[in-house]
Amino acid sequence: MPAKKYVRKRLFVDPKLQGAIALRVVLYWLFCLSAIALLMYCYRIILGRWRLWTPADDLGLFCRCAAFCTLSFLPLAVIDVVRLSNRFAGPMLRLQRAMQEFGRGEHVEPVRFRDGDFWQGLAADFNAVVARVQGQADSGQPEPPPASTRDESMQPTCVG
Repeated sequence: MPAKKYVRKRLFVDPKLQGAIALRVVLYWLFCLSAIALLMYCYRIILGRWRLWTPADDLGLFCRCAAFCTLSFLPLAVIDVVRLSNRFAGPMLRLQRAMQEFGRGEHVEPVRFRDGDFWQGLAADFNAVVARVQGQADSGQPEPPPASTRDESMQPTCVG
């Protein structure tokens, strides 16, 4: 029997993060479109008085302007996307390292993300779990058994 396929019901599962990325894409598009229009306008002013224009000239002009503008803005867009992605990749890397330490049984200091980073709530949730487990270990209360020794009735189930 094939595994049940889970279909996403929501397009924006993290509106703050996905909205920031979508906004950047729209701004890149508008910036590039404006630059192309401005470049074509200036080019026509400079050369338009000295010769007649044909539709083929307009198409060639448009293609050259579009290629120039998109290639000019590509490095800026890449740098900006890398800087934006650092605001969610950096916190995930920090959280992953803390989870690895926690998994090895080491004492874990509270995870703090920088101002402006995404998923601030995730750090708070992780810190609460660590504080609770480390508090149980310090007070001598029994810790839950490792996942490999739990019986099947304790395993989580996925609900779509």
